[in-house]
Amino acid sequence: MLHSDRTVLEIIENDRLRTVFQPLVSLKRKSVFALEALTRGADPRTGEAISPSVLFALATEPGTRLALDRACREKALEHFARMQWADRSLMLSLNMDVSCLGLVAPNGSRSLLKAVRRHGVNPSSVIIEITESEAPDTEVLLEFVEFYRKRGFLIALDDVGAGHSNLDRIPLLKPDVLKMDRSLISGVHEQFHKLEVVKSFSQMAGRVGALVVAEGVEREAEALCLLENGVEVLQGFLFARPGPPDADLSGVPGIVESLAATYKERMTRRINEGKYRLSQYDALMLTLGMEIAASGKEVDLELARFVDAYTSIECLYVLDMRGVQVSGTVCNPNKLKRSKRLLYEPADMGTDHSLKEYYLPLRAGLEKFTTPPYISLASGNRCITIAHVFHHRALGRDLILCADIGDEPEDA
Repeated sequence: MLHSDRTVLEIIENDRLRTVFQPLVSLKRKSVFALEALTRGADPRTGEAISPSVLFALATEPGTRLALDRACREKALEHFARMQWADRSLMLSLNMDVSCLGLVAPNGSRSLLKAVRRHGVNPSSVIIEITESEAPDTEVLLEFVEFYRKRGFLIALDDVGAGHSNLDRIPLLKPDVLKMDRSLISGVHEQFHKLEVVKSFSQMAGRVGALVVAEGVEREAEALCLLENGVEVLQGFLFARPGPPDADLSGVPGIVESLAATYKERMTRRINEGKYRLSQYDALMLTLGMEIAASGKEVDLELARFVDAYTSIECLYVLDMRGVQVSGTVCNPNKLKRSKRLLYEPADMGTDHSLKEYYLPLRAGLEKFTTPPYISLASGNRCITIAHVFHHRALGRDLILCADIGDEPEDA
């Protein structure tokens, strides 16, 4: 039976901590970018392995937790110093228990800086991983981050997107690396809402000059989806499980090469399919516009006929050149989500669309525009909107035909 703090102190004193490393892989560079150091313990009586979560949970006293955190970092740096001789470009991602910051002045002991110097590791090759939700005091955390950033260390915000992460601390801490939590990554290729959150983090990281890392990647489909959406540094069982310092990582390049080849083939196919699909949509919109312009029937009747004839169309509606809707919104009733009709409702005649993404490019002079996928306010489904200018001869003016077309991802 484990006896909490006494057991932890015995593990430290008897050198029963074991460091394992898991690679962070850059797919575009086709190389191992960094290694994250993870610590395991061994029961001093039975030798039974103790997981990191259990090990740190046993350290209930603040002093014990601080001693454990420092011992883990010391062991990791000791191993990494030897590993870096073989590859000077390799970086170390080192977890920091920021709940310990309130126990001493944040820079008073400078224990991490001293340990790095003692082992001859360049501070610029060390990424300090912090979970900001564990910090007892924001000011103390900020002081710690600024102290180590000025000395060349990189700062990573861990567990981004997890239940307790506070996004307001991203602009506050200005991290160099954002590590997206595995809860976001698992099944990202199958869940549209997860993917949109991941894309948002990826885009934000690119704009603020941070590197985004995806943790917990276990399937090829997840890796390909992440790469397609701007996340190129991945970590997870797909590449390697955490292993000892001398673990053989020679199989990682082969996995990366295979993913790269699949990615190139897949993206080439998707681009070609997208070009063909858009050419078909352009031809369809041109035909519909011409038929509406030539018909003596009411516009709504023509729209209803087209919706019946083309099952891929969810909704059709017509705007004037000011962006005001001059028809009803005619929808395929089988495409509407009845359970969400209070949230998603087709727009009525007279609705102003002048701020919509599909209208503004036409106002600027384009003849046609296709939006990226989004959730339609008319149907509640993922769709694209195609807007196409046509001339209505009977009315003697230009109008804009808009079509919402279903665009569910192929892996959904």
